[in-house]
Parts: sequence; C-alpha cells; structure tokens
Amino acid sequence: MIYHEDKSSGIGFPVAVILIAMAAIVGSLALSSGPNTPVRVWVPEVSAGH
Repeated sequence: MIYHEDKSSGIGFPVAVILIAMAAIVGSLALSSGPNTPVRVWVPEVSAGH
C-alpha cells in the first residue's frame, strides 16, 4: 500500500515573490517621483518676411 505524505502548502515562496514585486514597484515609483526639472525646448526664431 502506498502512503501519501502530507506536504506543506508552500505558501512562503509565493508570498516572498509578491513582496519583492511590491517593493520593486514602490521603489521605482519613489525614484521616478523625484524633483521634476522643467523641460526646455529651443524653438528657432523665424523671420516673417524671409
């Protein structure tokens, strides 16, 4: 007769992966929300008569 051993549910690995993903998302949001520098666009001056 074959007895099946009860295995632990192994919930630690998925929880760890979710926590690492959440930390990565929060970290990337924190880095991207730094002080915003104004964007300067250079537009050449066009003379109307030429």
